Amino acid sequence: MRKHNLLKLTTASLLGCWITSSLGQSGSLQVGTGYSSDNSYRFGQFSGITGSGGFGVAGFDLQSSPESADADASTWQLSGQDIGLETVSLAASYNRLGNYSLQLQFDQLPRYRFNDGLTPFNGSGTSRQSLPGNWQGAGTVSGFTTLEENLKQVNIDTRRERYLGGFDWQLSPALKLTGEFSHETKEGNETLGAIFGSTGGNPRGAMVARPVDYQTDEATLALSFGGQGSQYNVSYTAMLFSNKDKDLRFDNPFNNAEWAAGAGFQDGAVGQIGLEPDNKSHQWAISGAQALGGTARLSGSLVSNRLEQNDSFLPYSNVLEAEYPLPARDLDGRIDSLTGNLNFSTRLGRQLSLRLRYNYRDRDNQTPRNNYQRIPGDAELQHPLISETTRVNRIYDLERHRYNAELTYRISGRNRLSGGLERENTDRSMVDVATTDETTGFLKLDFAPSTVSSGWLKLTRSRRDASTYDSTVPFVTGHNPDYVASLMGNELFENDPLLRRYHLTDRDRDEVSGNLNFYPNDYVGISVLGKYYADDYPDALVGLTESTNSNFAVDLSLSPAADWKASLYYNLDRFDNENRGYTRLGFPFNTPFFPRSVRNESLNWQVGTRDRVHSLGGGLDWDLIQGRLQLSLDAAWTDATTETNPDSGNGFLPIPGVTADEPFPDVTTEIASLSFRGNYVLRPGRELSLRYYYENYNSTDWALDRIRVDSVANMLLTGTRSFDYSAHLVILSLLISLD
Repeated sequence: MRKHNLLKLTTASLLGCWITSSLGQSGSLQVGTGYSSDNSYRFGQFSGITGSGGFGVAGFDLQSSPESADADASTWQLSGQDIGLETVSLAASYNRLGNYSLQLQFDQLPRYRFNDGLTPFNGSGTSRQSLPGNWQGAGTVSGFTTLEENLKQVNIDTRRERYLGGFDWQLSPALKLTGEFSHETKEGNETLGAIFGSTGGNPRGAMVARPVDYQTDEATLALSFGGQGSQYNVSYTAMLFSNKDKDLRFDNPFNNAEWAAGAGFQDGAVGQIGLEPDNKSHQWAISGAQALGGTARLSGSLVSNRLEQNDSFLPYSNVLEAEYPLPARDLDGRIDSLTGNLNFSTRLGRQLSLRLRYNYRDRDNQTPRNNYQRIPGDAELQHPLISETTRVNRIYDLERHRYNAELTYRISGRNRLSGGLERENTDRSMVDVATTDETTGFLKLDFAPSTVSSGWLKLTRSRRDASTYDSTVPFVTGHNPDYVASLMGNELFENDPLLRRYHLTDRDRDEVSGNLNFYPNDYVGISVLGKYYADDYPDALVGLTESTNSNFAVDLSLSPAADWKASLYYNLDRFDNENRGYTRLGFPFNTPFFPRSVRNESLNWQVGTRDRVHSLGGGLDWDLIQGRLQLSLDAAWTDATTETNPDSGNGFLPIPGVTADEPFPDVTTEIASLSFRGNYVLRPGRELSLRYYYENYNSTDWALDRIRVDSVANMLLTGTRSFDYSAHLVILSLLISLD
């Protein structure tokens, strides 16, 4: 990494020297060094500065001088930022005034997740992962007698590199051709659950580091026309996605007497999981805006898109032999979609204006449907065609119409009253609800009681009505019709028939929001913003039943003198959710889905979750020595807490080790940061910059902390922990002006 950074710095310096000596230009060059005090993936998650020690950084911003631009009617610009770091960005542009322009850009973006994971797999992070030669398989993790001696560190991170290009060509005063192109690669690894078994007591699994090696190419060509009171655009976009790794193969570390012969570790079982398939899309779009005379204006767009995916299927199993073949070579997946928007606005009088909007969306899934006779979890033999394990791929179609009308009346000055009504109709296929109709209305008052104050208040009411909720649809549409015809009653449900999916079922939402701004003089400004909404799901006896969200924010700005200004803010976010459910156990606690009258009410439970996020911060900008020394200081503190409170109501709680009314441990995150920057002009054209950043990060999560790789009987984990660190970052750089 250090050699790679040095190469970037050297290349940038040589490029800057060549440009300086060869071309007439203005701009600046920057070179500096930095130091980080801590080793933390979280601290450098997006900057790439994850280790302690020193590093170099450089940058430049060069453009043609005004004199050369006047001479040949063209301009150019070159820029580079964070050279020497993993967030390097380079850009170049050339503009022939009134004729054409060209742009090129390169960006790099890392994403570091964690580096404290552990795994026994050899080849971790690749598409072929094996267990060590001395591995001892067992039915549960506690039986892995050679686990400890074979654990190796796992790092989870990815890096994106993106190349972009574009041009604008002015074919005539009214006609312009535009092109945009991008090539992006993403490499690294992410976590994935590698699973064997699928039902009852037979599932086993391991968290593994799966490979990421993607390539995405996208190109857009657009033609624009602009005339008197009109603007039109037509474009075509093609996107190709490819994944170098088609599948992940991993040794099964478990043995299980419930599995079919050949599926356990002692038989050398190797699991196989398909990774993201290659796919492509084609999109045509047309948009435009037209003045209709007076104050009337009409605009709209129409977008047609086709998605295709035809990667070859993997076999049913890499472990057990399939008696019945796959029904097709590949998915032959295709989805056609059409989206349209139409907007109309006009003034109905001196004080009254009208806006109308219409949106249409249609998704037509053309993918063929087939019967797939699974081999569940590489652990059971393939069942006959007419059986529970034969599944049919669902195709989800959607058609949506949205109508919106809004009136605004100017009472006087800056005082306005507006109101609107929106109607949305959605038809879906193969889900529990076929149709939803949602109506939303709002009333808003914008007011300015004085010359030094202003604000607004908005009330919103929304109601969504769903058609009859049919909980059998997911099961019926996902299984062989001949098998479904042999079932009845409770056998036709995958989920509880009383469960309501919150985004489909009836919902009532009430919302109130407002803002108040006060500027008593040129030196002080205060802004207060508040928002509250409550969602109620009246038909949800199982699932999410209530949800509320509120936000409060206040900002204070001060600028009592010309040489300094300050700001202070506070923000509070609150989220509350109530979920209801029950435990469905086997004998002797049989709880059928239906009818409701025979349910065991003692197995009912509910869980309330509450999230609170407090944010406090401020900043100071001070021109300490006019034209020579500028200082900037920013500080921020954030505290987030998630509370989970289960309650059985009847003394029964289906959570081992937790008694009734005992809350889960809180999940907390606290971040305190301090940022300082000072710029000092040594002499004209030479400026010294000092940047300092401090961050203290502390978090607790009961789902991670004290959870080792072998803490769960049937799952081999990575043993990662919550982040907890204090880190300092210092960067000193010299800016050289070429003007």
